[in-house]
Amino acid sequence: MPPRPPLRQLTRLYTLSYQLPKFHHGRLPPPARSISTTPAPRVKARVPLHRNTFIKIRFTEADVPSLPFWTKHTIPPFVPNGEVSPTQCLEACKRYVHLAIENKPNWQQRNLSPTAASPTTRDGTIPFFTLHYAAITLLLFAQTPGNRFLALHILTTGTTAGYAPSALTLARLGHKTNNLENPQFAHAKESLAKLLASPDRSSSSSEYRPDTLTLAALVQIATNTRAGTDRATQLLEDASKAYSAAGENAVWHWRARGVLALSRLLLERKQTARARAILSAAVKELDDPEICFQYAMLLPRSDPQRRVLIQRAAVSGVEEAAREMAKETLESLEEEKGLSAWERKARGVIADEWAGIAGDKAIL
Repeated sequence: MPPRPPLRQLTRLYTLSYQLPKFHHGRLPPPARSISTTPAPRVKARVPLHRNTFIKIRFTEADVPSLPFWTKHTIPPFVPNGEVSPTQCLEACKRYVHLAIENKPNWQQRNLSPTAASPTTRDGTIPFFTLHYAAITLLLFAQTPGNRFLALHILTTGTTAGYAPSALTLARLGHKTNNLENPQFAHAKESLAKLLASPDRSSSSSEYRPDTLTLAALVQIATNTRAGTDRATQLLEDASKAYSAAGENAVWHWRARGVLALSRLLLERKQTARARAILSAAVKELDDPEICFQYAMLLPRSDPQRRVLIQRAAVSGVEEAAREMAKETLESLEEEKGLSAWERKARGVIADEWAGIAGDKAIL
């Protein structure tokens, strides 16, 4: 059976924080009004959030983007190997919105398929395989409140139906925005706990076992307690074991996040050798700039690989790496004697450029 929708596109969700206030409270902030002597209208009381906040219908059929939107965004690497087509995403959303607004009894159970492993089904039900891709596309690229409400509605429906990718997506979104303990993410929190406690090796959710353990560990780390970090360390080690045990077909979409989290926990416990070994293996297997930087910082200054890795991370946008490159470039001016005035000026310019990448100093 082919793998289900990957979670790696969710790394893009780490940059969505600036958008989240627009929808995670279930409403947009009020528009700014010009100064006026006219008495302000009475503001309606905010509706309290509850576990079904994301299941409320706050969209219409007009909130389904047209085909050009899907054609632009449902492409590799976001949708690998053309697993779903733009037309399939569009049609799945149209059907879903019609059914949700119509809201006939048990429409989810009769019309949606959480077990399909392809974008189409023989019985005519709508596969969450397709709906999940559509929901993430809407979260990442759509611009209107209706688009985002639709995406959250789909993810919540998938979560309540036991579709692992949607449950993990919604839980990750709640965790990232510090809202996982809030009522509107109750379904996601419960589903994450269920996936964690009862891994069914015969079901498709077992494909996501390493990612489930990783996300649960990140949630534990956020508690900022010794018990939480102890539990997180165990969960991350279990994720690594689950990944290794799965063999050549293993999938761990959030492996880089797990490696970084585990290495930091080990460093806090002064287990530097273990952290270095984990990062070293990950540098060879993963093309992740943050891992390159963290590993480089554990190498001695005399190791030629250290600067190569830091520079690779810096040019990939890791601010700490760029900051380190600026620092080391300036230090070289003090350490190396006999530099010409031209060489000193050139290195100073390079240091300023690295600082600019880090956001510390304007390049000009």
